[in-house]
Formats: sequence, C-alpha cells, structure tokens
Amino acid sequence: MLSHSETFVNEVHQHLCSKGLFGDVAHWCEMRHDCVWVVTCPDCGETFALEEEEYDLLIRRSHDAGESCGVTPLLD
Repeated sequence: MLSHSETFVNEVHQHLCSKGLFGDVAHWCEMRHDCVWVVTCPDCGETFALEEEEYDLLIRRSHDAGESCGVTPLLD
C-alpha cells in the first residue's frame, strides 16, 4: 500500500506527464528553516506544495520514469 506522500507525488507526476510538461518549481524557506517546494503546472496553473521528502521522491520519480516530463532538480 502506498503512503499518502507517495500517492500525492504520483498524482503530481501524473498531472504533469499527462500533458508532457515539466512543472515550474519554487523553493521557499522561513527563518526557522521550515521549507516548502511549490510545483506549478505551466499549462493550467495548478499548484502543488510538497515537503522535502515528497520533492525528493518526485525528482526520483521523474528521473526514473525516463520521460520528458515531471520536474528537474533546482540548482543552488
């Protein structure tokens, strides 16, 4: 059985890949290092807020799928 995080990441990945798109990613952190990654679909503007573990899983899922869609890692 998939965890809630895995199910959510699958939904985000499927949303982007059903359109053959890469999502736009923004990384926001508060002073206390409470961070969130926001993935925005460039087609419809839907946004998905992910925690660090979910973002890392989405990166792996996008890479492992070998498709031209999903997300690419942010460069520091």
